[in-house]
Amino acid sequence: MDSECDGGGNRYLSGINLETRKDLRKFFPGKKLVQAGICSLRPKSGEQPWIVCPRRLLSLRDGKPHHQATAVAKLIQTSGLPTKSIFRAWSEVKMKVTTENEDEEAKSFDYTFDYVLSGFCRKELAKVALLIEKPEGKTQKIAESNGYTLAQRGGVMWIDDFPSDPITIVEIMTSSTSGGDKKKRTQIAMAFEDAVKNGHYHNGPGINYRQVWARMVSQLIVKSQVGIAWNGKTIWLLQDVLANYISQSTALNLEKYLSEHPREVNILAFGYGDKADSKNHHQQIIELTDSKFYSGPISNAKSKESGFIDIVRIGAPPPKEKLWKSLFFKKSCAILKT
Repeated sequence: MDSECDGGGNRYLSGINLETRKDLRKFFPGKKLVQAGICSLRPKSGEQPWIVCPRRLLSLRDGKPHHQATAVAKLIQTSGLPTKSIFRAWSEVKMKVTTENEDEEAKSFDYTFDYVLSGFCRKELAKVALLIEKPEGKTQKIAESNGYTLAQRGGVMWIDDFPSDPITIVEIMTSSTSGGDKKKRTQIAMAFEDAVKNGHYHNGPGINYRQVWARMVSQLIVKSQVGIAWNGKTIWLLQDVLANYISQSTALNLEKYLSEHPREVNILAFGYGDKADSKNHHQQIIELTDSKFYSGPISNAKSKESGFIDIVRIGAPPPKEKLWKSLFFKKSCAILKT
């Protein structure tokens, strides 16, 4: 981001109070608190690093992508947004609403989008006030405080850059870390402290593959469907090692969905390539330029191409003999009688 780490948006508890840490104070002069700025983990020597912070894949907070120009360009290209156009980006867009389906059943929607990109259009302030159910005076103050452009024409107040089509939802899915061990100093904050003081001589937490897969599965289809319902698109940004793990552990083989054009479900996977090789560790910041774009239908009953719904299906069931083996090595917890 070319700026101070903010905890990655979800790791505020890993902040370190320097007022109580004399041994770390000299590394951060003038600071009282510092976030544990860890964006990637290399579990073993020679392996690819795993990205554990969403900011490492993409940060659009100031509109000036530092060391992420390739990621932004690929995102725009794969989303199919018109070229030479201007779009706005919003981060952490929360939506909690209740609507009715075709059967007049009340259904709730409670999700947060990492980013929403949209165009803009001219809209009367009075119509915006009706939309947000606020008085016009209050609506104007909200518009002014959020940086919108207002202009009066013929006695009518307009918002010149109200959000409008096209819509692109951007979701960033990075890996989770295991809880860590205090004795082995593998918790994030501890690993950060030891890396600052000792360089390469430190321990770190492992990667929690199943947790990140479960988080993605619970949102992938829903948020993709929302993008379709809004006549827009949803683009998922992943790291290539996470994409490979999904292909290896589920019935979804992403390599079958390599594409140049967006469809119902869209995944843009970035990787370090050979830039993260231990021989190149002197590089301060490595821009992610290697990418693959996967796109396909959610499901397709009329075709052999079943679609991204396969992500919730098992890749291959293990032989029953493997179960007997697991049970034999473990003492039973109870004997039940019927």
